[in-house]
Amino acid sequence: MHSEAVGKPDVPKREVAIIKFLRENPEGSTASNIHQEVSKRLGDTISRPAYYKLLDRLVATGKIEQSEAGGTRRYFLLPQLHATNRLTLDDVYEMLPFVESSETMARAIEAQRYFFEHRETVIREAAQALLEEPAANLFFLWIQHLIQMLEADLKSYRHFEKSGTCVGQAVFVDNSLERRLQSQCDTLRDLLYRQLSIPRNIVDIPEWNGGLYGLKQEAKVNYNWDDFKRILERRVFGVGEKRTVLGLITVTSEALATAKQEHVISGSDGSFHAGTLGIRTAKGYVEDESFVVTFNNGVAYIRSSERINQQRGQKKFIHSAPITRQTLDDPAYKGMVLAPFMFPTLTDSEYEHMAKAATDVVQWRVDDEVFNGKARDVITGEQIVTPRIHIRDGTITPQERYFSHYYRMDPYGDIVREGIGRSRSILERIRSTPIENSRAKPQIYAGSVKSTQNRLFCRLLNWYIVLGSKLTRGQAIAPNWDISQGVYISDTDAMTSLFASMPLPPNPKQSSWASCAVLREFPSLTNFFDTKLSQGNGWFELLLAHRKKELEEYEKYRGNLPYHAIISEEELANDSYLYLLENADYVSFYIGHTSGNPAPKIPRYEFLCSLRQHTSLDGDSQPALNFVQSTVQQLVTGLFTCEFQLDRDHNYMSNLNIVKIIPSVVYQAHEFAKTLGKKLESDFKSIVVAKLAQRRNQTIDERDVDINPINVTRYLQRFNVARQALPPSSDENKTR
Repeated sequence: MHSEAVGKPDVPKREVAIIKFLRENPEGSTASNIHQEVSKRLGDTISRPAYYKLLDRLVATGKIEQSEAGGTRRYFLLPQLHATNRLTLDDVYEMLPFVESSETMARAIEAQRYFFEHRETVIREAAQALLEEPAANLFFLWIQHLIQMLEADLKSYRHFEKSGTCVGQAVFVDNSLERRLQSQCDTLRDLLYRQLSIPRNIVDIPEWNGGLYGLKQEAKVNYNWDDFKRILERRVFGVGEKRTVLGLITVTSEALATAKQEHVISGSDGSFHAGTLGIRTAKGYVEDESFVVTFNNGVAYIRSSERINQQRGQKKFIHSAPITRQTLDDPAYKGMVLAPFMFPTLTDSEYEHMAKAATDVVQWRVDDEVFNGKARDVITGEQIVTPRIHIRDGTITPQERYFSHYYRMDPYGDIVREGIGRSRSILERIRSTPIENSRAKPQIYAGSVKSTQNRLFCRLLNWYIVLGSKLTRGQAIAPNWDISQGVYISDTDAMTSLFASMPLPPNPKQSSWASCAVLREFPSLTNFFDTKLSQGNGWFELLLAHRKKELEEYEKYRGNLPYHAIISEEELANDSYLYLLENADYVSFYIGHTSGNPAPKIPRYEFLCSLRQHTSLDGDSQPALNFVQSTVQQLVTGLFTCEFQLDRDHNYMSNLNIVKIIPSVVYQAHEFAKTLGKKLESDFKSIVVAKLAQRRNQTIDERDVDINPINVTRYLQRFNVARQALPPSSDENKTR
């Protein structure tokens, strides 16, 4: 029976009462005495064994301690400030879905301020300690602890009284405990399956509300700790020989000189701007927001090596799609100019999603051509030398990567398939040089992600400050750390604060602090993130089963077939989506090139690779570790070679001036994109007007049409409405 139905306090009230009682008794108390006194205060009728489960959970979350001194188990309150108000991670994550966006922004700003206030004390001590912590082991202890907390709450949730006045009743089953369980379940599934790509045959946590197979319906959490430890060594790659969470990376003078002399380094930017069409008519000026025009452009800036400069003079190559009338009509360049009236078959929501995917794809085209040596300078037409390192502004994962979007047979699906195909083309280039090759190393395709919603490192850091450091060092760095504030910070803000708290490295122009690297597989970024492949079957067999089901449905009901059911089985075996499912891996990490007060925000760096044969339990993990550490070293060398630039961006939603530090090649690409964007609008305006006139079946003089900038806030609101109408996933932001 629901505990509220019998008029008894819920789980949080009991926990608060226990903490309050222990505060009044600093010498500690036994479980029997706690049950007797707290039950009396609350008028509670549940049994003492039920209270054991409450105490076990409070110990697991670090709110109280237990001691076996003298042969008697006693419970004590930890030395914490405001213990009754202190929230753990699962408490806060439980509340996040109920927070309004404006309050979330305020919380994020408060979290940044909180980290900044403690940068020279708590954060610095954490940073110094993480220099000694083996990365994979710390991740193991963290996830293990989260699972133990989940199991402790599950025991309470499934407890039935065997004595007393509530015999046979599930006295802990109330809304607050259920929300907490669901939050813990969601957090663990996000960390395991989305952030760390842990196979479900190693750690299996079902959805909370998963029907008959859900955790709510008596399903169990299954895990193999030995296999989990081993797989984490293939997902989390520490820095240096000790493989620590944080470490120092040094570039030798010889390596830096060679890179400057020989290496071509490029950067790309994909940007868009939008405006409404304003038309002057006999009745006046009409501006209709239903005619929002989006202009997408991708630009690559290529920094030549000193050797090329010596041979051909100082060269700064720029590559972009041709800004010509023919470009807009060429299917190879679709997506550069978009307006809703050009796509009458799409709903408003579908169109907005397609427009965002198009911005991404326009940049992918530039990346693909530059990375594969097919690019030419936009002004001179000269062939551009293939770069050793290409750094993309933003994530290297495709914007649209859900299979349900990929197989659509409409303009939206066309754009998604092109993005996946371009990503495959780049990965094929990388895989053409095996990682075991002793003569050559693969090119590096990297991303510089300035803003991310990911909360992996910040969660780990908050946990480590309060609990993890106690497990590994015997004493918590800051048991009073206010997680209710710290949890709202993003990974980029947390890592910026962490690195800024550290002393400058010995030679800042040739060495930098860096974090461990974390690998994610492509399926973790899709709707297949928690798919448990059956034994003997792989991703091809899964897509074949999808195809078979669609064909069976078609035979019964007819209708429109999706893309994967239209193509042959042989074509499906060579499909780009399948190629990424089977081969694409993404490794992300942070480089601490920041300092000062306030410190410029650092990006997350990531690179594309293919390590599957070495990252399964059956594979030898050493080649994967060697490759990741070598690639990180090369990327750091490349960054020191091309150097950095401060990007002073303005946050329109919070009115804050944000200073970010980014690779100079990315900054230069962005600056050139602004110039070409203006040309794009002026040159393509006549085409947009012609298409609008055709759509409205009337004559419109181009001189009577203006393209007026749309308010940033209004534009974001439009897109937010579209996302809610057709969300790509409930966890879209978590994977960015």
